[in-house]
Amino acid sequence: MFLSQTSEQHIVNSLANSDRCPMADSIFSPEKYLTTRLPIEEAHPLPPSVYTSREWYEREMETIFHKRWLLVTRVEEIPHRGDYVRVDIAGEPLIVLRDREGVIRTVSASCRHRASELATGSGNCQVLVCPYHSWSYSLKGELIGAPGMEEALNFKKSDHNLPNFRTETWAGFVFVNFDDNAASLLDSLANLPERFKDYKMEDMRVTKKWENRFNANWKIWVENSREGYHVPTVHRESLDTYYPGAKSTVFQPEGVPGVYAINSSDNENGLYVPRNKTLPFIEGLSEQDRERTHFMVFYPHLLMNLPPDRITFHQYFPEGPEWTRIVTWCCFPEKTIALENFEQEVEDKYYPPMALFIKEDKDICEVVQRGIVGRSARPGRYSPTQEQTVYEFSNYVLDHVIGTDKSEDT
Repeated sequence: MFLSQTSEQHIVNSLANSDRCPMADSIFSPEKYLTTRLPIEEAHPLPPSVYTSREWYEREMETIFHKRWLLVTRVEEIPHRGDYVRVDIAGEPLIVLRDREGVIRTVSASCRHRASELATGSGNCQVLVCPYHSWSYSLKGELIGAPGMEEALNFKKSDHNLPNFRTETWAGFVFVNFDDNAASLLDSLANLPERFKDYKMEDMRVTKKWENRFNANWKIWVENSREGYHVPTVHRESLDTYYPGAKSTVFQPEGVPGVYAINSSDNENGLYVPRNKTLPFIEGLSEQDRERTHFMVFYPHLLMNLPPDRITFHQYFPEGPEWTRIVTWCCFPEKTIALENFEQEVEDKYYPPMALFIKEDKDICEVVQRGIVGRSARPGRYSPTQEQTVYEFSNYVLDHVIGTDKSEDT
């Protein structure tokens, strides 16, 4: 909920009066964020402390990441019964697998004996066996073998099954949710499945992955992805190399607040479709979607770029307040992959600019993190025409971490 005050001086006075409040020094005091709650024409970005504080980071994990649907993998990564992948997300070691009945599940990767990691990487198995003391589990997470426990009093295998977490799919993506009371994935997606149904993402296949770990808070990556303000500066090398003569374009926003946000730009301005493109566009797209590239975030964890010929999406994995791991996936339609010249074309024309985009964004996020830790760092102002979606994301974070009103969160 955004506050109704429109006077910055009123906010300054409120902050001064908050010194009388015994909780005023708490990082979770809503009074500290009143200027971010103002209308965007008057609002300030979030203060530096929310990008560096361990306490704030842990509250984000609790109130955002442990409550929302998080992308863990693609269905095609576990096509056969017994296939599994290991994923670490929001501090939880997980195994995403297809059980013997073909059901996709997510179970804890921590053995219920002494918490050893049960698996690494990816593979296929019929039973999960702990490498430490050989406790074994079915692909449903049931403890089926516990050697050496015969003399343990009142020991029941059924008391030591692996936790299972809610797992649902959409468009070929596999999501997990740690909150048993959360709405279903499809309900949480709002009208997003309808908006992008013509892309037929469930029929696409992964053709390339990049993984990067960078020294910056996860919110800096999301904020950077939410605006085109930085494109002419940060992506100058990409633009000059692959899109000479590209123009700066104001991105057009759409979306459902608190669920997803989309920024869109025409293809001709050098953002994803090669100038000398050779691969076909996705069949069945509207004329509008054929002419534009969409940059979407499904809060809090999935960033997706949708040019008219493929999808590229990012999973970001927060690893503490100042580190983030990004996994980037590129997917093309099966018909495109089957083309005789596909491999040569993507290696020559499609992957190189994408790899450079990722590097440029990684580098600038680390530059921002190095600047934001300074004692003299202070938030400035939002650009009302360029940073509307960044402003919305900042308030999304505040809504979850401190609540939607200005009363003290105790």
